[in-house]
Amino acid sequence: MPETGDVANGMRVGHGPGFARVVFAVAGLLLSTSRAAVADPTKEQCIQANAGGQDLRRESKLAAARGQFLACASASCPALVRDDCAKRLDDVERAQPTIVFDAKDGAGRDVSMVTVTVDGHPLVDRLDGTSLRVDPGEHAFVFTVAGQPPQTQTFVLKEGDKDRREKITVGPAASTGAPPVASSPASPEEARPAHGGLGTERTVAVVLAGAGLAGIAVGSVFGALTLSEVDKQKSDCASPTQCASRSAAASAHSAAMTDRTVSTVAFLAGGALLAGGVVLFLVAPRATEQARDRGPSVALVPSAGPTGYGALLQGAF
Repeated sequence: MPETGDVANGMRVGHGPGFARVVFAVAGLLLSTSRAAVADPTKEQCIQANAGGQDLRRESKLAAARGQFLACASASCPALVRDDCAKRLDDVERAQPTIVFDAKDGAGRDVSMVTVTVDGHPLVDRLDGTSLRVDPGEHAFVFTVAGQPPQTQTFVLKEGDKDRREKITVGPAASTGAPPVASSPASPEEARPAHGGLGTERTVAVVLAGAGLAGIAVGSVFGALTLSEVDKQKSDCASPTQCASRSAAASAHSAAMTDRTVSTVAFLAGGALLAGGVVLFLVAPRATEQARDRGPSVALVPSAGPTGYGALLQGAF
């Protein structure tokens, strides 16, 4: 079968099997040459990568430093530079923090199609559960899911932190069904606390009665003291003509008069308070009645002063 060809510049170019083999051979040589040029840095490039990586390491830019040390650790670099880069690469690998994001939606389901940026620069376009390398320091992460507003979280990563786990919620929270029904505000009467079921006036009545009983008890004590002082006075001075100790009798007489006054006042005040408490308790409405009707109220309040004890009648109309 004769070869066919095209005429170019007055020359016939063959398209037979031999020509195809030559084309593939040349293409393979060019491809391998370009790969070698990319993968194998020169001596100068190795030295520059080593120096640049050290500068980036001092600035805590560990991700960029790692790329430089990977380049100068290539087999084509001089042995001295290659060994130094390998050691520095190991240091960067140990120091660079890594973080794992656990993304979930509002219902608690795992979400993987999440685009993440760090400090405005792209990080990943999908979260598959693997750890991500980030430089140490404070960083703002933005998580974006299609159809949802972006979520921003700020984390401070420390050198040496490995596989730090952070939970991220993207999207709205799951619906819990019908919205809660708002309860109507309580009326002022309903908002008032109950006083043990007695009502305000009856509670005051009980307090007054208790104070009255206390006053009667005080009067009884001072009455007994009065009798004791009178007996002592008679013992010291039985009669104007038979008086063994006039001064002691006079002192007992003075004490008896004072105790009698206190006893009398205490009896009167206690009786008044007790009577007022009983009356108020009987006429006062119950707590339920007070809640319905906040009409005029009367209260008997105990009073004490320098001249004695008593009670005040107070009312609200």
